[in-house]
Amino acid sequence: MAEAGDASAQFNLGMLYYEGNGVAQDFTKAAQWLGRAAKAEHHEALNFYGVLHATGKGVAQDFGKALELFRKADKCGYNCEPVYDDLPTDFRDKQFGMELVAAKRDFVRKARLLAAEARCNVGLAYHGEATDATSRKVARELFLSAATLGNGKAMHLLGTMCRDGAGVPASEVRAYMWFDLAVTAGFAKAGDARRELIDRMKDKDVARAEKLAARWLRCFPLPEGAAQ
Repeated sequence: MAEAGDASAQFNLGMLYYEGNGVAQDFTKAAQWLGRAAKAEHHEALNFYGVLHATGKGVAQDFGKALELFRKADKCGYNCEPVYDDLPTDFRDKQFGMELVAAKRDFVRKARLLAAEARCNVGLAYHGEATDATSRKVARELFLSAATLGNGKAMHLLGTMCRDGAGVPASEVRAYMWFDLAVTAGFAKAGDARRELIDRMKDKDVARAEKLAARWLRCFPLPEGAAQ
């Protein structure tokens, strides 16, 4: 089916080669199949093909290509779905056995955590070279995408940008919100930054920031294992 052009089957094969599940682990073959699925705009494949380019597994490391793939994945709705919600494909995969369905669900969950980390790391690369507004904008875009996937480090970096007015308007309320979310996601370092802010903020502003953080979590609940 994959050789016939079925994008979901191509994604499944790429997943199996990446994990070494039922076949010998082979990152190059994983990249080949995920790349074919990505060309068909399979959003999970677009995302993980981006992870491979960010980490240099099976392909040459290329942050620019990773950015392009992450953007395409998000455009295809990657960040707007529950962790696993692909009922038509799920039904088709069951014909091959529940073991495949279970493996795929587990891989998708792990892939999202790896995607969050990769997006954050690519964002850091752009942030470190942020000599212009465009680089800062790209860094913020990637941090925000990683934060949507539950990455605490990205949340902390967004808080720092808001606190310092680096590429965004300075806002203690927004900074506190991000630091608070980062702590909730398990990024302990953000606790010190949050304490420094709370000492100089008004109670009403702290309450507003906490309300914003709660609203974010309602829209983007932290996935299991998202703590950094």
